Amino acid sequence: MSQPQDGQMRRRRDRDARGLSSTRAQRERAASRLPSAPRERRPLLAALAVLLIVGGALLAGLLATRADQRVEMLVAARTVEAGQVITDADLVSTPVSSTLSTLIPASRADELVGQVARVEIAEGQLFDTSQLLSTALPGAGTQVVGISLDNGRFPAGGVAAGDVVNVVDTTSGEVTVDGAQVLTAVPTSGSEDDWTSGCVLSLIVDGADAAALATASAGGNIAVALVASDQPIGEG
Repeated sequence: MSQPQDGQMRRRRDRDARGLSSTRAQRERAASRLPSAPRERRPLLAALAVLLIVGGALLAGLLATRADQRVEMLVAARTVEAGQVITDADLVSTPVSSTLSTLIPASRADELVGQVARVEIAEGQLFDTSQLLSTALPGAGTQVVGISLDNGRFPAGGVAAGDVVNVVDTTSGEVTVDGAQVLTAVPTSGSEDDWTSGCVLSLIVDGADAAALATASAGGNIAVALVASDQPIGEG
């Protein structure tokens, strides 16, 4: 009587065993499909980290070396107008890493004082030998003549150092001095950019024209016409 029951129990145990085996096989197959950890990338990441560290150290060393090679150079402490004589108050220095031979070291400040700017040098700009007159003014064969002009005898916006003008005889309408260069220009009013009251100019002219120009200016019979603007002093 117990044999049928025993058979049923064996069959039940066999089914349970097969179920567990199937479940275990499914788990093993699922585990085999999961991506493996990228172990092979770890050496590459380590090598990259080493390269970054070495590269950073080399860059820091290069920057430190360049910093050590900087030299104190002269810089404009304020804007220096063309034709202006350079003074101590116009000079400051700053460390510069440059191989330009035209820059002026701070150690040569005494040589720069007293020289004339041939172009405008803006505040903060490095001084360069090309910005300076190579010879004193007036140059060979030239003279500097001062003239006074009433309003209406020069361009309405005024003139500036470096401008080139023709001097005209107002009685005859003829050009008496051709290509004179303005060394300085000052409004008679004393206020910058207020030219309504006239102006006083210092002109660089040929020595042969100097006496006649001074005489004409005293008689009040001249005017100036602008020919070119912002030319380097001494090259008008």
